[in-house]
Amino acid sequence: MLARALRRVRKDTARAAPRPPTRQLGGLRKRPPSPEALSLYRDCLRAARHFHWADQNGEPWNVVLRRSTRKEFEQARDEPDPLMVAKMLVVGRECLDK
Repeated sequence: MLARALRRVRKDTARAAPRPPTRQLGGLRKRPPSPEALSLYRDCLRAARHFHWADQNGEPWNVVLRRSTRKEFEQARDEPDPLMVAKMLVVGRECLDK
C-alpha cells in the first residue's frame, strides 16, 4: 500500500514538473562548456567582488560587472567557430590580467 502511494506521488510530481528541453545546435546536443571558459568566468566573478563603490546611478560596480560578465558569456555560448572561441578566451584572459 505504501509502495502504491509512493508511485502515485512520483507520477504526480513527474507530470507537474516537466523536464526542460535539451539545448541543441543543428540537431546535435551541445557540448559542455570548456574548462578554460569556466575558469575565466569564475575568475571574472572573483575579480568583480573587489569593486565595492557605486557608479553614477548608485548601483555597486560589482553588481554591474557580474551582470556584464554573465551577459557576455551567454552571448558567446552559441559560438560555433572554435578559432573564435579560442580568440575570445585569450582576449578575455588578457583583459582580466591587466
